[in-house]
Parts: sequence; C-alpha cells; structure tokens
Amino acid sequence: METDQLTITTKWQGDFVFSAVGQGGHSLTMDAHQGVGNNQGLLPMQALLGSLAGCVGMDVIMILRSQMKNIHSLEIVTEGFKRQNPPKEFLSLLVTFFVAGEIAKEKVLHAIEVSGEKYCPVAHSLKAEVDYRLILNGKEVVAD
Repeated sequence: METDQLTITTKWQGDFVFSAVGQGGHSLTMDAHQGVGNNQGLLPMQALLGSLAGCVGMDVIMILRSQMKNIHSLEIVTEGFKRQNPPKEFLSLLVTFFVAGEIAKEKVLHAIEVSGEKYCPVAHSLKAEVDYRLILNGKEVVAD
C-alpha cells in the first residue's frame, strides 16, 4: 500500500490548552469547554468537524473550479451528534452546504458526493485504526 506521512506536533500549554503545529508552521489552539478549561481554543471534537468541512469544501471547490465565477458564496456547517456517555464519540455527522449563485444543483450535489465517496481523506480517516505508543523520559514503554 502506498502511503504518505503527515505529522503535527501538539504541545501542552498549561491547564487544558494544547497547541498543534503542522509541518508548514501553521497552528491550531485547543482547550476544554468552559468550566473545565478556559475556552481558549476549539474543542478537539470541533477541530475534527472543521477538518472534515475543510477537506470536503476544498474538494468541492476543486471539482467546481470552472464554475466558481457562478458561485457567490459557500458556507459549510458541520454538526456532530455524540453519544452521551464516554467515550462520547460521534454517532453521526451532518455536513450542510449553503451555496448561493447561478449553478446547477446537480453539479454541486455531484461534487459533494464525489468528495465524500472518493477524495476526502478526512472522511475516510474517521474509520482508520488508531494505535498509541509512549515515550517516557526518552525511552519507549511497551505495554505488558
């Protein structure tokens, strides 16, 4: 299987604040909700929703690039419906596109469908296997 690797470094800033910095130097601040944290950044689950919207949105723009002069605005609202008990994962996601302009609905629907089914790696990564490892004081710790 062909793979590319992306890396983001996330550092604890104190309290519940974490700052993630990507390979290009761009950053994202995350915090816990008010009452636990200080509401100084996105909740990690909000960041995940934003990543999905950004990914699908970029695909839609790429697919509709020749039609963009006909689009006046594009806004994406992403809602995640979570389980009430831990681990409170998303049970379902709803991505709503608000588009204004002179463009055929079939073209926009096609672009959204193709992104979700074929191109958007964030949507497909929501099904990825996750492994964890620990480096403690410079040495890898292997679980017994």
